[in-house]
Amino acid sequence: MENMIKVHDSEGNEFEVEVLDIFTVKGYEDKEYILYTQNVEVDEDNIEVFVSILNREGDHFVLDSIEDAEEWELVQKAVNEERDTDE
Repeated sequence: MENMIKVHDSEGNEFEVEVLDIFTVKGYEDKEYILYTQNVEVDEDNIEVFVSILNREGDHFVLDSIEDAEEWELVQKAVNEERDTDE
């Protein structure tokens, strides 16, 4: 496992995640998004992957949910475009 960081959720719980990517999205350049995993297997070929808003608060990171539908759509598009260029 590489690129491990400790993060906090919106309720203050701390946990460790593996960072797959940190990126911005056109139209929401004031935010950073994080694509991450806790390496939980979904099946023998796949792991669970998440995307959240990444906020840097002092000496730690806080993950926030993406609640706006238009923002979520643009984030999904950015993730899918990145995935397509990696294949």
